[in-house]
Amino acid sequence: MAFINKRALYSTSRALHIYISTALFFLLILFCVSGIVLNHVDWLKNDKNNGQITAAIPAELVTKANAQLDTLPTLYPEIEAFLAKQYSLTKVKSIEWEKEDALVMIDYPLPAGFAYAELDFTTGELNLDYQTGGFLSLIGDLHKGRYTGEVWSWVIDISAVLMIIFAITGMIILFQNRKKRNLGVLITLLGVATPLVIYLCWVPQIKGVS
Repeated sequence: MAFINKRALYSTSRALHIYISTALFFLLILFCVSGIVLNHVDWLKNDKNNGQITAAIPAELVTKANAQLDTLPTLYPEIEAFLAKQYSLTKVKSIEWEKEDALVMIDYPLPAGFAYAELDFTTGELNLDYQTGGFLSLIGDLHKGRYTGEVWSWVIDISAVLMIIFAITGMIILFQNRKKRNLGVLITLLGVATPLVIYLCWVPQIKGVS
């Protein structure tokens, strides 16, 4: 500590603690609420909505497909581009082709749901079945980062790092306050020990396995 400017350390920690808490205000509440939701998955039983859309495939795409049925998979990029433009569907989970029936089937995973597109190039018709979740299902998948995309994955990682910094700066500020330091350390130790004891004593686990 001889090489550390304590005043600068405490001042910087206080500023980080305050501004990180304000920056994370919404996300911290969101992750806490969604954590409670994930601990009660029975709340999500009826939190789904199903729907279906029937639409025409662009005539130009149908013409191209019928002209090259034997090599239809070469049109996958154009098919995906059409669905991305029309319905904002971009993350393909799987894509299948039935040559005999000139069918292309694409599965899209979504947070709290899915979209399944079936393109019939014989009739020129698109059938899009989809499922969306309600608010609780949605925030549950946002909490897990399930099918939420790369950008949201970064949101989770960055917010987690900021929460660690928030906790560490809180401890630094605590040690600055001599009157409350001992009680704060005691509460910290209790906060560490309590979940460990609960895990060891009451959480199901297998033992005696080498």
